[in-house]
Amino acid sequence: MAKILIVDDQPEVCEVMQRLFKAMGWQSDCLTDPKTVHGTVRDQKPDVVLLDVMMPELDGFGVLRAIRTDPDVATTPIVMYSAVNDEKTVDRALAAGADDYIVKGAPFRQMRDRVGLYVRADS
Repeated sequence: MAKILIVDDQPEVCEVMQRLFKAMGWQSDCLTDPKTVHGTVRDQKPDVVLLDVMMPELDGFGVLRAIRTDPDVATTPIVMYSAVNDEKTVDRALAAGADDYIVKGAPFRQMRDRVGLYVRADS
């Protein structure tokens, strides 16, 4: 079963995404505190991290940097997402090491398909 780690400081966003992924037959956990993400990725080894860009205290870029500099989890697929939909932010996310970028509020079908690209075949 695919394991998706959702990182968003808004619990209601997490709940909606968890219900949608559950309907797909995927397991998902949600973290609202970005400071706990790196340790959770090390412990749980999710198939994909779905990471909000804009969070207080530690933004998605800080979380991305922590994961990408840890050799044990550096290759974990990370899909960043945000309400910000401009080329500069997308380019920055991809240059920082994100595998993909999705605009928050995109149809769930698009999110499912994009996240699904990174789910291991044996999941």
